[in-house]
Amino acid sequence: DMNNCDDQAVADQALDLFAEQADASEENSKYALVGPSDEQYEQLLEILKNRLEDGLGECVYEVGIGDGIPDGLCEEDMCASHATLQSLAESIDADLSLLREKQAEEGKVAEYLVRHKPTEEDFTEVRVAVIGNVDAGKSTLLGVLTHGELDNGRGFARTKLFRHKHEQETGRTSSVGNDILGFDSKGGIVNQADAHSSQDWRKICSQSSKVITFIDLAGHEKYLKTTIFGMTGHLPDFGMLMIGANAGIIGMTKEHLGLSLALGVPVYVVVTKIDMCLLTYSRRR
Repeated sequence: DMNNCDDQAVADQALDLFAEQADASEENSKYALVGPSDEQYEQLLEILKNRLEDGLGECVYEVGIGDGIPDGLCEEDMCASHATLQSLAESIDADLSLLREKQAEEGKVAEYLVRHKPTEEDFTEVRVAVIGNVDAGKSTLLGVLTHGELDNGRGFARTKLFRHKHEQETGRTSSVGNDILGFDSKGGIVNQADAHSSQDWRKICSQSSKVITFIDLAGHEKYLKTTIFGMTGHLPDFGMLMIGANAGIIGMTKEHLGLSLALGVPVYVVVTKIDMCLLTYSRRR
């Protein structure tokens, strides 16, 4: 009798495990969002909540990618999946935005951004330290990104970030500057396409679900202490290493990279002045 009970318990455990694996397989299937049952819908909702929590209020959801089967959904299944995902997002007060769509083996594959709607209480902030050698175009790029106006070729964009007279005159950053770029729950840019001052930061933050804080650091060698202070005192999440294509890796580029790596700050590279690079190479030829 005891052996029969043990065998039954083992069989029950195996059935439970099989059911869990079947549920997980169903959730990972590319057809998971196509007409789910009420129980499957609740499971998908819980998965989405966990992904948003892990992603600090946002995540990228891939539709049409299956586990062990060819990727892609037909138009009808893609529309049904979009409707289900839209319903899931709305039920947890989040917005859904299409990022990209591409053809796959058996149809289309889509990537959606799911992001919580902005609240006055809180938003997600990501701090980015802008580093690189002098004249790499750091302040100019930030001026264009945060103010929505292209540079006129004579340093117009960077003047919106400079705070001191000598910075205006020399065109070189000597202090730690800050500016922000806000994004709403649908991934749109909140910053208006006009010159804004620090007084507008509260308005930008109140309308944003995510705010990128750029820390504009000096690239000249004699301001290295100021750059170190900016990297250690502002606790950036990422370092944006800017390299001018016309000059390459020169000057303080390696020092700034080494500083970021020493502090454990992840770094990504932005190459600027590509138009000048093409002209330089054509002259060399």
